[in-house]
Amino acid sequence: MNITNIPSPNFYTGRNNYTPVAIVIHIMEGSLSGTDSWFSSTKSNVSAHYGIGINGDIHQYVKETDSAWHAGRVNAPSWTLIKPGENGMYINPNYYTIGIEHEGNEQSDWTALMYQSSSSLVADISKRWNISLDRDHIIGHHEIYSLKTCPGFKVDLIKLISMASGNPIGNPVSSKPQTTIQSGRATTITRLNIRSKPDRSFAPLNTVDPGIELAYDGFTIQGENVSGNSKWYFTQRGNWFWSGGVI
Repeated sequence: MNITNIPSPNFYTGRNNYTPVAIVIHIMEGSLSGTDSWFSSTKSNVSAHYGIGINGDIHQYVKETDSAWHAGRVNAPSWTLIKPGENGMYINPNYYTIGIEHEGNEQSDWTALMYQSSSSLVADISKRWNISLDRDHIIGHHEIYSLKTCPGFKVDLIKLISMASGNPIGNPVSSKPQTTIQSGRATTITRLNIRSKPDRSFAPLNTVDPGIELAYDGFTIQGENVSGNSKWYFTQRGNWFWSGGVI
């Protein structure tokens, strides 16, 4: 695997006594060359550890032993492993994550070469840092910062994880789970994301506050397993929400 080193000045030296526990997947909202330039500028105040182009090129901006500035802002996080701090705040996720940017925008389909390079890189990183290849440890940026849709609506993180694990087929959660038609209503008990698939790898279409009644037309028990619960509700319009967030 060939990696081009393009150093960024935007990082914290070391990891403040933390160790990487997860890999955060980003979308560049631009080109690889543009990201190279942006991350090389001190004016940007942002970086990531790696960037991957549509042709499969891999660029490294920050050493894995240092903290890139890719996921420092936190808003209504859905990531299960985020570290709480004091006074309702969170410990900066940059200290314990590795960030990988990908060329394109939130509506871009990933090329086969992008999936191949990204999955190979994810596999290598996971081995170096003993990071599990699952959805608690390979996450989208929006799971830390809910005001973003990053890495977008087209990337399939389950497929990426499956490929990194040596399985090119992927996971049926992302295709067509078996469903049961059963209409009803449920009330949100937490801030709940509405998605296009029963899978957190797909960026939220909308977010609903606690105490809101939602109608549903059926459910599946083959959605993504979140905290031991793989039941997700859906509507005829194709909206999905996790049953663990409602009563």
